[in-house]
Amino acid sequence: MVIEMMLTRRTMLASGGALLLARRQAWAGGEHYLSAAATLMGQYALVAIDGAGEIQFDLDLADRGHGLAVRPGSSEAICFGRRPGSFALVVDAVAGEIVIEIPAAPRRHFSGHGLFAPGGGLLLATENDEVRHQGVIGLYDARDGYRRIGEFPTFGIGPHDLALLPDGGTLVIANGGLDKRHDEIGDRDLSDIRSNLAYVDWRSERLLERVTLEPRFARLSIRHLAVSETGDVAAAMQDSAEVPNLDWPLGFLHRPGGAVRFLSPPQGGWARLRGYSGEAAVDRGAGLVALSAPRGNCIVLWDETGAALETLAIHDGCGMSATAKAGEILVSSGSGELFSVSRDADRPAPRGANGAFRFDNHMIRVG
Repeated sequence: MVIEMMLTRRTMLASGGALLLARRQAWAGGEHYLSAAATLMGQYALVAIDGAGEIQFDLDLADRGHGLAVRPGSSEAICFGRRPGSFALVVDAVAGEIVIEIPAAPRRHFSGHGLFAPGGGLLLATENDEVRHQGVIGLYDARDGYRRIGEFPTFGIGPHDLALLPDGGTLVIANGGLDKRHDEIGDRDLSDIRSNLAYVDWRSERLLERVTLEPRFARLSIRHLAVSETGDVAAAMQDSAEVPNLDWPLGFLHRPGGAVRFLSPPQGGWARLRGYSGEAAVDRGAGLVALSAPRGNCIVLWDETGAALETLAIHDGCGMSATAKAGEILVSSGSGELFSVSRDADRPAPRGANGAFRFDNHMIRVG
């Protein structure tokens, strides 16, 4: 087995019928989130937390986790291994139990993210073809033990994040271009990493539109995505060079058929982010766009037009998720803390902390 899992003492205790029933009742009535994490000793884990940062359960991972996906109409959720990932772990997010491990297909590796098609029967995962060095979307039948049933191209190199537009049929993919950490660069210059945003009809597997940044921004890698209720795609980027250009924009908005709209410079300029944006998020319906910058120790907020609002200091803050409250985004940090941020606040509001785990890059709301 590529990755070995062990249930922690907390998880084993919670597996009893009475405690499981209590947990189901509790989860039905509050906010709950999943995040990859690590202990202070460096052991990797998947953790479930409530809105105050209290750990609900934790599962040990033998390797680092990254992105997450929640299956509609089910208690199941997925944790993808960090790129180049060898596994995707399916868990029951209420029971705190492992359902199944999905191994990477031969000559493929997971690229850190995935999502479920409407209805929850099909899992779509970004993957890399290690032979042709091209991106693919792996297709897994969630109704048949997550059996891999096919793939189609991402129409780019180095895919990472993906998202569905509100129509449910259009998939947007962040093709990050060549990544010097995992891909063969050879003689290729980092000034041409061929990053793009690809819109694909996932049902017909047909490319609808491909968006490439202007040549002077060619070494910027499009990495993470968030989609608003109106269909605007917020993209978070990273500078792939060893020494980043601190004046370059690290985020933009785009709607299919339109032009790229770069977000306006935040307070202190783009240098505040130190060439690296770790996550993109939008709130639930209030027109708030956020980028996290763990290297810059801040979260930056914009309105729906791309006008800068606030730059809020959070040490090593990266994971973000919309909450049930319009205008609010929850942020997790590498220090094991939670904060809420909003367009009306001039500083992050502490929501809780734990002394056992450091949260990793991403967080997703499950209830």
